[in-house]
Amino acid sequence: MKPILITCYVNPDLDGYASLVAYAELFDKKGGNVIAGIIGQPHDEVEYVLDRFGLDKVDEISDDELFNEVILVDASDVNCLKGKINPEKVIEIIDHRKIHEADKFINAKAQIELVGAAATLIAEKFKLENITISQKSAILLYSAIISNTLNFKGSITTIRDMDMAKWLRQFINVSNDYWIDLFTAKSDLSGSKLAKTIEGDSAWFTIAGKKITIAQLEIIGVKDLIEKRLPEIISALKKLKGNNELEIVFLNAIDLKLGNNTIVATDAGTKKLLEKSLGVKFVGDVAKKKSVIMRKQIIPLIKMELENNL
Repeated sequence: MKPILITCYVNPDLDGYASLVAYAELFDKKGGNVIAGIIGQPHDEVEYVLDRFGLDKVDEISDDELFNEVILVDASDVNCLKGKINPEKVIEIIDHRKIHEADKFINAKAQIELVGAAATLIAEKFKLENITISQKSAILLYSAIISNTLNFKGSITTIRDMDMAKWLRQFINVSNDYWIDLFTAKSDLSGSKLAKTIEGDSAWFTIAGKKITIAQLEIIGVKDLIEKRLPEIISALKKLKGNNELEIVFLNAIDLKLGNNTIVATDAGTKKLLEKSLGVKFVGDVAKKKSVIMRKQIIPLIKMELENNL
């Protein structure tokens, strides 16, 4: 029998990568025939964790051609698969987003729970089923929870995230300042990394008939980045919009140290939408929000505003 592919969206972030690796381990230890695979390139944050702890990288695959069945973790919408995965092959979905398209995967059972990280849901399975977790999976899941919840400062953080992070800590050896190293590593956007990261960490949605992309940065030093490299950011956003025939595209930049947001948008329609839905005010192409709001929280607000105006 062909193995079941466990994967995530194309170009996975740390949460998706950690979740697929750990869930594949869980299946394997229960006697399942699975393989973990990624499509595209993982985010730089993934590479940092792999290099720091000397962890092997999972296999890269081009599509689902070699598999009859697929399990998706940290992914539940068709657009993020970019045509690489047939929705009819998906038999299970594990995700943590309020806005999702689980209903489009007609053969899948779905677990959608509003926690800070998909990694939390995977860690809970190990604990609930009393299955020994490897140090590799524990490191990845712990790192993903820290990253996704912004070291528990993000408003999406739940007690379940904190409980699972505490549980995972007993299997690994990291300092209390590990989160600083992790966030510093993901803040390196020197040279071409900036444009690459904006494109690579863009999520795609279709809401009220409009094609929308939100790029998100989670770094230390957003103010300095905006002041010095705003033209590059605007250029990257315009390239995204033009190449993909988007109607709405913007950048949501979260400062991990200061705990605030800076939003960059270039066209009047997008700015008006964001001012109404997020309660911000643009000065030129930039708006600021004092409290942290993440992309997964922005989408429901945009959806509400757009649907109210239909």
